[in-house]
Amino acid sequence: MKLLPTSSFFFCLIFLATIFSCKTEKIEKKITLSPTIKRLDSIVRAKNSIAEYDSAIFYGHQELNAAKKESNKRYIKKSLLRIQSAYKNQEEYDTALLYADKLYEVATTQKDTLYIAWALSRKAFSLKELKRYKLSYENYIDAKNLYQKINKHSKVAQMLLEISTLEKKTGSFGASQISALEGLDYVQNTKHYSTISSLYYNIAVAAKEQGDLITADKRINEAIALAEDSISGKKISEDMRIILYNAKANVFKENEDYTAAITIFKNLLNRYSEKSSKKNEVTIISNLAHTLFLRDGFNQKSDSLLKNALEFYKKSEDTSGLISVYMKLAEIYSNLNRKKALFYTDQVLQQANKLNNKKSFYEAYQQLIKIDATSDNINKYIELEKEIEQEEDLLQTQFANARFDFDEAEREKNIAERKQLISDEKEAKRTLQLFITLLVLMILVVLTFIIYFRIKRRHKIEKVKTVHVTEARISSKVHDELANDLYELMTQLETTNPEKETVLDKLDTIYNQARDISKQIQSIDTNKGFADELSNLFRSFQSDEVNVLLKRYDIEIWKGISSHIKITVYRVLQELLTNMKKHSNAGLVVVSIERKNKQLFIQYIDNGKGFTGKISKNGLLNAENRIRAIKGKLTFDTELHKGCKFSINVPV
Repeated sequence: MKLLPTSSFFFCLIFLATIFSCKTEKIEKKITLSPTIKRLDSIVRAKNSIAEYDSAIFYGHQELNAAKKESNKRYIKKSLLRIQSAYKNQEEYDTALLYADKLYEVATTQKDTLYIAWALSRKAFSLKELKRYKLSYENYIDAKNLYQKINKHSKVAQMLLEISTLEKKTGSFGASQISALEGLDYVQNTKHYSTISSLYYNIAVAAKEQGDLITADKRINEAIALAEDSISGKKISEDMRIILYNAKANVFKENEDYTAAITIFKNLLNRYSEKSSKKNEVTIISNLAHTLFLRDGFNQKSDSLLKNALEFYKKSEDTSGLISVYMKLAEIYSNLNRKKALFYTDQVLQQANKLNNKKSFYEAYQQLIKIDATSDNINKYIELEKEIEQEEDLLQTQFANARFDFDEAEREKNIAERKQLISDEKEAKRTLQLFITLLVLMILVVLTFIIYFRIKRRHKIEKVKTVHVTEARISSKVHDELANDLYELMTQLETTNPEKETVLDKLDTIYNQARDISKQIQSIDTNKGFADELSNLFRSFQSDEVNVLLKRYDIEIWKGISSHIKITVYRVLQELLTNMKKHSNAGLVVVSIERKNKQLFIQYIDNGKGFTGKISKNGLLNAENRIRAIKGKLTFDTELHKGCKFSINVPV
């Protein structure tokens, strides 16, 4: 059988599957990096890494100009990012903010979500350092949302860390913990150990400020466990370890376990190296001095440590550090030397005035009224307390509103995205269903063709086999019966002078044999005349020696039965009757034909001599094969000298 139709359909099937499985992808042309940009980029990175920020800025501008000249969009953004980074590292936050804005404009024009998010986070950092906290907060929120959109989970966590830090800085400790916990959801069970430990730290500090020392202790212990682990600890800097242990000591101090706090502070000072942050070291020194005072009262050690810290902050012109140390000195001298206490308090007010830091003014007046409780000092303290409360309430309200606005916008965006996702899913489902339907149809068509050609081929083979069997049987009959009888008659006529009656009988026998052979190969009327054809078949085997009876036979049973079944039944009955006539010497044959429950039941019984063993005659074997071909079943029951019984069941 040729498989050309089948192969063609399989090719169609493969082609159809290919069409549906292909996705349209945007392929960006890879721009070859020029030697000039490559060289400048290498220089800028090197200068930034060794803190030569002026040089980094100079070469960064050269890189930017080269990238613009070559229309290299990627390196325009990269050069802006590196220039911004250099200004940030120089603590020139106004200029750093300017270049972050430029980066944002370029990235927005190019619709580069990743660089837009980077620009927003850089803007937020500069705004934070410029103490423009509300704008910083909003930019961090925007950056977080974009990182969420492009599934940069570690970046989302970093933005939430910054948001949490801002909320903590402005006194929103509950919100700070919520943001930090949300950040943990994005990096928990990942290898971003530095971010995880910082989030734990924020939760611990915020909890401590709220008086929840149990949570504070639990979270700081989790952060320290990460820092001390042999694997995760490699990702956490030594300065961060010191900050964590410093926070742990402060929790002990708040719990009035001063000895434990002092032990930690001393251990931290012993592990300091030249690579560690000097500012962190001085912070620990001042915390140790204050804790020694809280445990032992005024002592020379505390006084000495605080004055050493004071000298460091004076040299570094660290106003915030000076305020902290002056406050501690004012506290330890408050009950010992009123004059010194007033002096240190006045220094706090002077330094706070430089920063216009009302909270420091408030804390200074809080200390001042303990030393000099004049009505002016008390009134000023009360006035500052109200102002700070109002400002904190306003700032918290602004943050809450900003958070609500952004959350509301995010909710609306999520609803829109969800609707689009549902729409896309429905469309994808419809496409998939269409594809599956077409695929199934194609498979069915292919299978139909395969089955059709196989059945056609099988029927052709069976038809050829049947023709061959029929031809062989007829040839055998002509040779073994008809030719032999003719030869015998011819011999008698040549050698003897038989009587006329004998010759006529012989000729009649030969005629009947020829007629039987003719009937076996003649066409059969399978339409309305089939019932008569079958009746004629039985009558043709009726003789003086054999009585053929047809029982329970209704000519209507053949209605609706296909032609090939009728022909098969006819030929099988013809085979049985022929074998009966030739071999069984039966005197009586009874055939019954019935139709019940879509089954055709045929029973053949004769009183001939029967036979033993399996069917051995060609005719009977052919009958059995014919019945099997129409999904029927032929069974027989016979014993020697006890006749034959054949049962045929055929589904119709």
